[in-house]
Amino acid sequence: MMSLLVKLFVRNYENVSDPRVKKAYAALSGITGIVLNMVLCTAKLVIGFFCHSVAVTADGFNNLSDAGTSLISLLGFKIAGYGGGSMHPFGHGRFEWVMGIFTSAAVFLMGIKLAGTSAAAIANPSRTLFDGTVAAVLLLSVAVKLYMYFYNKRFAEVTGSETLKAAAADCISDSVATAAVFLSAVIGCSTGLAVDGYCGALVSVFIMFNGVKSLWEVLGRIMGKAADQDTVEQILQRVRAHREIAGVQDLMLHDYGFGYFAVSMRAEGYRKDSGKLSAAVSDIAYELYRQFRCDCCIQIDYLLKDKALEKTLTEKIYDAAGRYSEDIQICQFRLLEDGEHITAAFELLYPTGQKKHEAELCRDITQSIEAEDPRYRVMIKSVIRRPHFRFRADF
Repeated sequence: MMSLLVKLFVRNYENVSDPRVKKAYAALSGITGIVLNMVLCTAKLVIGFFCHSVAVTADGFNNLSDAGTSLISLLGFKIAGYGGGSMHPFGHGRFEWVMGIFTSAAVFLMGIKLAGTSAAAIANPSRTLFDGTVAAVLLLSVAVKLYMYFYNKRFAEVTGSETLKAAAADCISDSVATAAVFLSAVIGCSTGLAVDGYCGALVSVFIMFNGVKSLWEVLGRIMGKAADQDTVEQILQRVRAHREIAGVQDLMLHDYGFGYFAVSMRAEGYRKDSGKLSAAVSDIAYELYRQFRCDCCIQIDYLLKDKALEKTLTEKIYDAAGRYSEDIQICQFRLLEDGEHITAAFELLYPTGQKKHEAELCRDITQSIEAEDPRYRVMIKSVIRRPHFRFRADF
């Protein structure tokens, strides 16, 4: 069914790199989620009321919260789809993340309220009714939620939306929770045990867990997460096509939400190829714009080959770093021509315990090298070294 709806309501649905197409996918997912969750909510609340089942009622409120989540997400997608302006030149895509925070908080609070209701049911249990209608509604709910999981997962892959990824995860946990409600109803009917309140508590825990999980994912996106490796590889393929570029450093994707990002990097080469390097950088920026509709900023760094100087400066770096820790390492060391100056650029890997000494460490290294010759400059990228740490992808 979703394939038919995509063909009917998403123009150019195969062109998934177009932000307008991503917006259409997200809108379709949101509207479908609202409709399906409201249908399930209504059915479960009615069944829960007549059968005196707290677990079924709790599961119905869970669907109501999901419908509210879809509605808020739909609003977030609408605003996120607006382009850049004078006040927000990078667009409004990050508004989706802001709405995700409120959505996650609302889901968590709903779980707390339902936990209180379940606790009351445990303290004062009542007999629940179970028949074919209840079983049919619960099993249908499991099937619908699994269906919603698959289309949300697919749409999340198309749009790259954290909200839709969270919605997919929420759907699969909802199907498990509803299956637990069905199991409790069967146990209560066949054995007479009052497990309804306990199952309602279990459902409320699922709701709170999903709220926290969704909030954590949104906060991780806001704080800045690692770039998608497929996108990084596509960018590097463009760069590798130009042999005059000897390497790439500091490749970064600045995510502004809803599929829009800006690319920045430092392209390294040699002074003798300066003309070709300038042309290559211009070609790469244009190719990335055509492929991703993104802005691109590329700085050219000219490498200097001087093994003797490289050995001298690395020894000075290790001498200065050794006063703090023997576990400090340097990597990606290179010498750059910078007009009258020579810049020693490198990454400094240090243990977590040396974080408090980072400023002093960098200062001592810089002073040690600059004291050697006033032409020398130092550019340090400090990186905390953790177990199994990988600092960059190979060029």
